[in-house]
This record gives sequence, structure tokens and C-alpha cells, in this order.
Amino acid sequence: MIRNYYTDSYKSGITVTPSDTLLLDGRTKSTTPQGAWKEYNIYIGESPTALPVTTTSDNTVVSNSTNVGLASPNAQVKAGMRVTGGTLPAAGVLIASVTNSSNYVLASAQSIAANSTLTYSYDSEAKIKVLTINNEVITFVKPAQGFVLPVSVVQVYATGTEGGISDLVALS
Repeated sequence: MIRNYYTDSYKSGITVTPSDTLLLDGRTKSTTPQGAWKEYNIYIGESPTALPVTTTSDNTVVSNSTNVGLASPNAQVKAGMRVTGGTLPAAGVLIASVTNSSNYVLASAQSIAANSTLTYSYDSEAKIKVLTINNEVITFVKPAQGFVLPVSVVQVYATGTEGGISDLVALS
């Protein structure tokens, strides 16, 4: 569990799955009266502070494949990032999934020369969109990793939460 002076006073935490229709406790927002909403404080587990996030130049050769390998593990490479550089199209290619810190899968087959300089970034800066206990929609832009949002939250939206925000925990 998260251990720091912000979170030690909380009784419990649940992993947050952003949703446009469900409250944090899993109930459907449209059928749950506002007076019955459960409120939480949201802990930001991961939030990139700058774009691009990372650059590598130690990839293995890729010949018309979606699989990319790195000689040195890089835990900063995440699914949903856009990789650019080398012989990739100018707009880059999305990373569909990450197998481990040394291997990832592109959304489309590509050819990349070995040891190309590749840059990894998100399409937008880090944002989290929430619904408060007062039925207000608020978007926090570039919240710091390890930050607890200063509002009582009942829902984290999937639409509008982007740019590498992940590992969210609802604290009660």
C-alpha cells in the first residue's frame, strides 16, 4: 500500500478504473441517487511531468513486425504512448501493449533499424477528469505523481483522463 504522510491516515484504498458510467464504488451513476454517492480522495500513482517521456537508442532490428525489443530495460515505455523516430512514419505509431520493460508491441507492423533513436510520448499532457460529491466536473491538468486531489471524488471519467495518468487509488 502507499506509504507517505498524505495517505497514512486513510483507512483503506481501492484501485480506480476510470469509467464514464460507473461511480468509484462500482454502482451505476444514473441509477444511484446523489445522496447515496460514496466520496473518496484520489491518489495519483503515476503522472508524467513532461513530454516526451523518454528516448531510447538500443532497440533490436524490427522487420515488418509489431514486436520491438530493447537491449536495456526501460520501465518508462507504456502502452498508449506514441513512438517516433528512426524509419517510423512522421506521425509515429502507438504502442498497443507492453510485454515487459524490454519488449513492447506496436499497433501496426513496422520496420525499424537496430539502435534507432526512438522517442516515446503521449498525445496529450497528463489530465484527470473527475466528478465531485457536489456534482461538479473538474479536470486537473498535470497533477503531480504522489499527489492527492484536493476534492471529494465520486467518479473518475475514462474520457478526459489521459496522458499517462495511471495507478490511481481511491482513499477512504
